[in-house]
Amino acid sequence: MKAEKTLDWPSTPSLASNFPKLPKVLAALRAEVGDDIRGCPSDDLVTTLRTTGVLRLPIPAAYGGLAANWRDANEMITALARADASVGIIVFLHYAAISRIIGYGSEEQRERLLTAVARDGRVFASSWSEPGADAAKQKISTRAIRRPGGGWELDGAKTFTTGAGVADLYLVLAQTGEEEAAQASYGRSNQDIFVVDSTLPGFVVEEVLDLSGMRRSATGLIRLSGYMAEASDVLTHSGATPDVIGYPHTLGLTLGSVALGIAEEAHDIAVDMGRRRMLLDNPLYRHHIFEVGSQLAAIRGVVRSATEERGDRTGPALTAKVFGSETAEAICRTAQGLSGSAAFLRLHALNRLAQDARALTLMGPPNYLCRELVATRIAEG
Repeated sequence: MKAEKTLDWPSTPSLASNFPKLPKVLAALRAEVGDDIRGCPSDDLVTTLRTTGVLRLPIPAAYGGLAANWRDANEMITALARADASVGIIVFLHYAAISRIIGYGSEEQRERLLTAVARDGRVFASSWSEPGADAAKQKISTRAIRRPGGGWELDGAKTFTTGAGVADLYLVLAQTGEEEAAQASYGRSNQDIFVVDSTLPGFVVEEVLDLSGMRRSATGLIRLSGYMAEASDVLTHSGATPDVIGYPHTLGLTLGSVALGIAEEAHDIAVDMGRRRMLLDNPLYRHHIFEVGSQLAAIRGVVRSATEERGDRTGPALTAKVFGSETAEAICRTAQGLSGSAAFLRLHALNRLAQDARALTLMGPPNYLCRELVATRIAEG
């Protein structure tokens, strides 16, 4: 059952100035951002995330966290995404999982799981998607069968799991009831979410996908084969799963924060290039830079507004995702055009940023589904 508590804890006025280890994290990200052959960040970088406090940022102080609010969580994601959007995505999904545990987990689950993040730096990922399943997760084949002695046995395959092999704990969507069940914006009422520990038997990372964008996000396939989950590993009950999947958006946590980081980096590359090549004396170049700057300011505004709304912030959060990702992609195209053919080399920073922005438009919920979800809410009043 959803916790009856506010999730906007007091936070320091400036995230960057009160997070002294952030420069260390960003330096580590920039040192290996072009190293995308493995499809995932290095073990050393993941260790840096585990040991600097980034992962425990939005966890309440009672469980060992830094008690940041969701505005500051978005700011952290933007800072990371500016250096490496792939890692920004991994941390975004980690924060989203934490929000679900805070909002819907039992007190025992909060104590056990949030403390594991704060104390041991454990990383969370979410695993919803499957081959052939729709974007709204209303048809899945992964099943959880109740065991006679208690607990559940999970079997199935998941694809496009970001953080596969990097994360320690996974929120896995599985069908627990009959085929016919009420559907909602996300998922169906006959599905539950299970906390799966990657160190236990029955869990395997089968493959990391070779993506064209977000190449370091460790997005891949996982398989559950006879995985035994205890009753205490079930995060949702009684048809609450659709609400839990969409819960981070109600707080204003948004993938628009990743788009903002991409857009900021592309903007600064274009400005720096203009200075180095003495192109800022050209009025046409300056006007292009102005347009890019105004687009960047617009993304910043919609991302900020996602956590300023009262009540349910789903509409602003999804709007920020759509507007931010598509506008970031446009900013990257403009910056590429100003840079000439060099920007289309595979390892050029602008080409990487453009591919990352494009990938973001397709990440769940993809932009077409975001539009439908927001438009439906408007139509329903």
